[in-house]
Amino acid sequence: MISSPGIGSGLDVSAIIAQLVAVERAPIDALVQDKQDFENQISSYGLLTSALSNFQDSMQNLKSVNNFEVYKGVSSDDLSLTATTTSSASPGSYTIDITNLAVAHKIGSAAFADTGTTLIGTAGDKMTLTINGKSIVVDYGGKTLSQINADINSAAGLSTDVDLTSSIVSETSTSNRLVLTSGKTGTVNDISVSFANSAGTPIADPFTMATIVLSEDATFTIDGTYSLTRSSNTVDDAITGVTLNLLAQKTGLTLDVNRDLQAVEDNVNSFITAYNSIMSTLDSLQTGALEGDSTVRSVENQIRDVLNTAPSGLSTTLKYLAEVGVSLDRDGVMSLDSTKLNTAMTADFSGVAELFANDNQGYVFRLENLTKDLLSIDGYIQAREDGLQDRVDTLDDRIADMEYRLASYEDGLRAQYSNLDILISTMQQTSSFLAANSLGIY
Repeated sequence: MISSPGIGSGLDVSAIIAQLVAVERAPIDALVQDKQDFENQISSYGLLTSALSNFQDSMQNLKSVNNFEVYKGVSSDDLSLTATTTSSASPGSYTIDITNLAVAHKIGSAAFADTGTTLIGTAGDKMTLTINGKSIVVDYGGKTLSQINADINSAAGLSTDVDLTSSIVSETSTSNRLVLTSGKTGTVNDISVSFANSAGTPIADPFTMATIVLSEDATFTIDGTYSLTRSSNTVDDAITGVTLNLLAQKTGLTLDVNRDLQAVEDNVNSFITAYNSIMSTLDSLQTGALEGDSTVRSVENQIRDVLNTAPSGLSTTLKYLAEVGVSLDRDGVMSLDSTKLNTAMTADFSGVAELFANDNQGYVFRLENLTKDLLSIDGYIQAREDGLQDRVDTLDDRIADMEYRLASYEDGLRAQYSNLDILISTMQQTSSFLAANSLGIY
């Protein structure tokens, strides 16, 4: 039996088979290339989807008229008072006198000789810690100061009602005190402690707890007329849409609440950056894997159609984005004239808001709705991707089938050449024998 192809015949059987298989593989290679082309298109659609998603994100702060209601609070002294605002705020100026800051209650124990050896109380003794009518119960009897400290923090951490922390202050190695601090300021959040034995009978305080820091409420006046008291130094219910952060006692402070024109400008710049990015992506895709693709051209045309269609029915005389400083150059690149935008906002702020965000008519409102439709799960971009993926899956099946048949074809070739080797080898042996006999060789 010939064990290596070509030995019997002297032919380079492996090379011959490889060439014949290569000829048969050509259709498979063509399908593999087709598959790669489709996958490149799917990848390009992924880039398009990502760019559209970024474009949509950039419009979130401009798509609604309410989004333009952005305010900022400017304090005359940021070390004493700061403020944050919401869209429900209104422009205004306030004089604020801070006469007292809210302080958290803190209590401490008598001194203990150590934290890890001395046992406090009797097994089964409990302490009840109460803040603003809510309580936690901690077993402390027969435990060390360190164990009790850890158990209090664990119980408080698991509670959604009682906000406090426990710590140990060591004055010296033989003077260690348990200190409890309320997690919230104000007198309403004072800590009270009671003790009971295993039978529930009240017992004396083994810690001799005493107040270290008295709690206090914040007190302040607005415009010299309204006197307010709050348990917290963060006050969100004094001025509509404004949260006051009281930082230090001081009188004669002023707080000005104004529209934040810079925030609006920043949002417009984010929109412009995203617009230029999506248009650049669309241009690059049309010179790459999606060259000549009608879907990409359609997306680009739809975006441009929105910008070329002026809104109707607005209460403002503004019609075009160029009137508020947003313009396109000859290459289609969008840019912002900040001075022009700020001038327009100062003259007609509500009109600028309408131009961008009026329901059904605002430029950004329409663009945001367009991108939402384009990115929807039943939109034609997704349909196009699904169609391409179906073709890839079909090609995978065809390639697998053809690879199987090609392997069978190669096996058949090897069997045929193996038989040929055997035949030629046998013929050569017979020829040699006959030649030898003709020469009289026995």
